[in-house]
Amino acid sequence: MPKPTPVEDLIIPPQDNRICGTICMCQMTAVLSSVAIVYLTVAIYMPSMRAFKSGITEVPAMCTTTRAVTKDNCDWGSCGEWCLSKTSGACIQIYVNLRHNGSSLLFANCTNTANKTCYGIDQENAKKNRCIA
Repeated sequence: MPKPTPVEDLIIPPQDNRICGTICMCQMTAVLSSVAIVYLTVAIYMPSMRAFKSGITEVPAMCTTTRAVTKDNCDWGSCGEWCLSKTSGACIQIYVNLRHNGSSLLFANCTNTANKTCYGIDQENAKKNRCIA
């Protein structure tokens, strides 16, 4: 059985293991923190700032979906992939009629009633708006 080497004669001192372990943990913490900062910037901060700057007001509005069109190649799409990225390829475009709340009707002394279905405005001549840029 070989004789144990005294600590003074070792080429690599025993405290090097602790130093290397500490450096490894610090590097791993730095890498994971950098990845987290990049991910949170792209996935959380940028979309929320885009929504804040889009001009959405606190005044409630009513939307009525008039049609949904699936296109093979489009320059804008309704929310997909949590609205975090621009869609590529086929997408769904949702068209709506928008009106503000507060419309009130008062019916009094009605004798003849009729059911009327309103189909909304002419989509081809309507003003086009994008809710979120």
